[in-house]
Amino acid sequence: MRLEVVVFDYDGTLVDDLPLVVDSYREALREAGFPVAREEIARCVSLPPSAKRRALLGEEVTESRWEEILRRRRRIYRELAAGGVRLFPDTREVLGALARRFRLGLVSNTFRELFEAFFPPALARLFAASLFFGEAPRPKPSPEALQALLARLGAGPERAAFVGDAVEDMAMARAAGVCGYGVLTGFSSAGELRAAGAVAVLPDLAGIAGLLLGERKKA
Repeated sequence: MRLEVVVFDYDGTLVDDLPLVVDSYREALREAGFPVAREEIARCVSLPPSAKRRALLGEEVTESRWEEILRRRRRIYRELAAGGVRLFPDTREVLGALARRFRLGLVSNTFRELFEAFFPPALARLFAASLFFGEAPRPKPSPEALQALLARLGAGPERAAFVGDAVEDMAMARAAGVCGYGVLTGFSSAGELRAAGAVAVLPDLAGIAGLLLGERKKA
């Protein structure tokens, strides 16, 4: 079937902000009295916020306390990113090139408010549809967010591709019946991405774009 839609993850895929994500969670947890090592947070950085609570703290905090920690975390992220969030070197060019051929979508476990605050508006307008944490019945790695986004775009899974940097991205794509393409700009290795279902893994977005545009072979 002909490819019509390319859907992206956000953190670690389009923007080089995973250290900011990790540090904002670490500081928010420290302020709340829960010192957690960066390495522990990095291991679950791509999980939805609800799953991070269980992974990092188990049942130590109530849901209301966790919501307060998340509010602190968003405030700290804004402070850390006050000078702007860095795009990967090829983000602009890749999104522009792919938008001329395909409809683009975005599915992320981050909060929409952070995307809208820091992602360049001109690039944001290239996405025909987007879904963020709290906007789908179940977040990644459940396939429901990706399925809901494709329904909005009127595209079947066989006509879509998903691009992401994390194991959760590939697991979601595979469960939704969508070809997942891994990019090595996050914390997951090539082996981990392939094991989670990636049909191809490339070092950067430019490599993924070349593959989707038919300019290079799968790796």
